[in-house]
Amino acid sequence: QHSTLDLCAAVITFFTVRVSDKPADVKHHYGHGKLESFSALIETILLFITCGWIIYEAGEKLFLGKTVELVGIHWGVLTMLISIAVDYSRVRVLKKAAKQHASQALEADALHFSSDVWSSSIIIAGLVCVWLGNKFNIPFLKLADPIAALGVALLVIKVSIHLAKDAIDVLLDTAPRGMKEMINKEIKEVLGVLQIADIRVRAAGAFYYIDVNIGTDPSLSHGEVHAIVHEIRERIYAKIPRCDIIISTFPAPAGEVAANGINPVIRNIIGQFTNCTNVHNIHVYEIDGKKKVTAHIELKENLTLKETHDLAHKISQAIQQTVAEIDSVNIYFECAEQVMEAEDITEARRDLVEAIRTAVNKLDINFDCHAIRLYGKDNKISSFLHCGVRGDFTVDKLEAISNNIKSYLKKNVPQLDNVHIHFEPWDSMPEGSADTGISNQESGVRIQKV
Repeated sequence: QHSTLDLCAAVITFFTVRVSDKPADVKHHYGHGKLESFSALIETILLFITCGWIIYEAGEKLFLGKTVELVGIHWGVLTMLISIAVDYSRVRVLKKAAKQHASQALEADALHFSSDVWSSSIIIAGLVCVWLGNKFNIPFLKLADPIAALGVALLVIKVSIHLAKDAIDVLLDTAPRGMKEMINKEIKEVLGVLQIADIRVRAAGAFYYIDVNIGTDPSLSHGEVHAIVHEIRERIYAKIPRCDIIISTFPAPAGEVAANGINPVIRNIIGQFTNCTNVHNIHVYEIDGKKKVTAHIELKENLTLKETHDLAHKISQAIQQTVAEIDSVNIYFECAEQVMEAEDITEARRDLVEAIRTAVNKLDINFDCHAIRLYGKDNKISSFLHCGVRGDFTVDKLEAISNNIKSYLKKNVPQLDNVHIHFEPWDSMPEGSADTGISNQESGVRIQKV
């Protein structure tokens, strides 16, 4: 009976794998992948039948006193050892193929032959124990075979229940665990997505069908929305290669957009303009129920006044159309970072280092400028200051102090083109650094000018 069940399981798997891999057709719009889950469910039923037979025979030996006469045990053990070797090789190949192709049918077949390996191994161990029990008259060893058989049967039943549950989940379109959350995380990272209304996922064999509904800025063009959809597809394909994705879009309501926070909305809108990068210093002021927004934007190109004015008008219009509560938008443009060649002139311009130190010491601020570096190119000098601060300051206060120092230095040391300041707690300063005034760094550097 057991060999007949093995043959049935192998035949079912063979035809299932051949059919399930066929593409969708006129009658089966979603392909034939679910046939794998149906096949896996049938194979688990066959495993339950096998385990039932094992439990029945073990029960007869344990409770009804049925015995088996050992005849030709050596040839029987040899045959089962060969069978174990063959089944083990099949299990390895099937498991590898099941993992590679995400096939439930192959996984079920691998489990079926694994049960053969376990049962054959237990039978050999049981026969040896029974032989020893008869030879040395040890009653307990005579029962080792049925007890071990019961253990194997219970183990196979446990694994079969898990496999059957997975197969039923696919047949009932249960969402794969954790996949919706992973897709949601990927979509949130796409610039231009303002709302995720729904994500639905279902499996069919090794394939996944994904439906997504997202809200975008109503002011975006069809081409811009298409670009957002394309990026979402690429992100999901990178995580789930074997999938079919349907993405529908809708204009996100202004109220829903505002509920998610204005800053992300503003960044998303500005990000749609190709010349803009590094949106920062976004401030929202609410006056009499209306919001006024200011934002700093770095430009990739050095635009003219008219071009920047037109760009600011388009950005302001897009923001106000998306969030109705915003009635005023002020945009400040800056040049994006530029890389220029420079050299370390700290040692050559000690006079300038001392001038900076003197100017800083005149400021009524409780800090010490312990490291000053100068980098220059074509009569343009940039200074880098490391300053230890006594007391615990917040970022906004440090920014105010920094702006104060920069303004004062540029006024009193006219040779400076740029001033960069790094603050650190006083107690973390290197010992004796306040006396050196200059930190050891290599010359010949490239400065990113902002």
